[in-house]
Amino acid sequence: MKNTYSASKLFIIAMILCTTMMVACSDWDEFKKYTDGGEILYTGRFDTAVVFPGKDRVKFWGIIAPDPKVKRCKIYWNNKLDSVEFDVDGTGAHAPFEKIIATAEGTMSFTVYTYDEAGNPSIGRNVTGNSYGARYRSSLTNRKIKSMDYDHATTTISWDVVNKLLGPVQMEVSYQTPRGDTLVITPATEEATVLKDLDYNNDGFSWRTVYKPLPTIAGAVCIDTFQTKSSRIDVPVFSEDELNRGLFAAMSLPGDTYPNGGAGGVASMWDGAARNDYSKVLFTDINSGGSSPQMVTFDLGQRVDLTKLILYPFQESYGYYVFSTLRDYEIYGSSMPSSNGALDASWTLLHSGTITKISGGAREVESSDDIAAAQAGFTVPIDPITPTKVRYIRIRCLRNYEAFWTGNSNAFFSVSEVRGFAMIPH
Repeated sequence: MKNTYSASKLFIIAMILCTTMMVACSDWDEFKKYTDGGEILYTGRFDTAVVFPGKDRVKFWGIIAPDPKVKRCKIYWNNKLDSVEFDVDGTGAHAPFEKIIATAEGTMSFTVYTYDEAGNPSIGRNVTGNSYGARYRSSLTNRKIKSMDYDHATTTISWDVVNKLLGPVQMEVSYQTPRGDTLVITPATEEATVLKDLDYNNDGFSWRTVYKPLPTIAGAVCIDTFQTKSSRIDVPVFSEDELNRGLFAAMSLPGDTYPNGGAGGVASMWDGAARNDYSKVLFTDINSGGSSPQMVTFDLGQRVDLTKLILYPFQESYGYYVFSTLRDYEIYGSSMPSSNGALDASWTLLHSGTITKISGGAREVESSDDIAAAQAGFTVPIDPITPTKVRYIRIRCLRNYEAFWTGNSNAFFSVSEVRGFAMIPH
């Protein structure tokens, strides 16, 4: 079939082609504002960008792809409601670009662009960062002191636990010595601080805790630290108080006896369950085990001026002053016992004594006074003349009540509960 076109149809086709070409030429002229030789002109962008957190500020750090056309950059955040602008050298001849920017507290997304002299922008680079302010500071607390040990040579602070997620760095303790102002810095990973030459009878000390927020982005370490308000302990007043049994801990040295499997271990002596049964609520050792005489060791959890111990006997079905109850005993104390378990110079004999029945009655015959004394606990006084700065206690049974009544040499023993008292600073 032969196609034919009238003159009118040919005119319409020609007009359409001309219009299309005009529109295309117009769009291309507009597009050419951003091209040179047919390529899009983007200025060199930031190849690398990191935002380091700080105190009501951040540090922006980056490296720009070398481009001599780059003359400035602009950093936006807060949905582009906030921005800062800086001159930059795009030749790559200088150190990495870094600037401090004041911001509100919080996690923010930053976008940075570079520009040439004509204002042509680069492709934006996005990066996230944090700024810490009053909200973070309000979550910080000064590290608490768990216990203290005073003597004329050194004062030792034992620190309580601290929240590691908040980024604790160190504790700073300030005090006076004959040499003047003294500052002792202890890493937060340590559990104790030793203050030398502190006159604890006349001077106190102050301390504060320094924090640095943990990085939320790998490598983005905070540029600032935060300090708590200082706390102060003035000249301590010492009074006799009961030791915190929550600090006590079992300890086993060579030569120590071991517990009867039917009862409890050494820690049963401070579990608060002084009941007259064998269901793991008291310590009792095994007759044939360990040394003879029998002994056990435990840790008070702090070094103290011990004043007394109170030992609570186990109530057998036929009385308190029978079977495994201590009769003749020795109490030793140490600050650092020998690891071989020997009762050598590392131990001090704090007290030796005998637990007697008030009534003096026969076996299984116990007066109301006998029972009341057992239920109140047997007090073991510590001679104030004896050096009593101790942390570790050893109970040594020379003879139990079974041996006393029968005349044999049994020295196995039981203790339902133990309490300790010392001169504690306040």
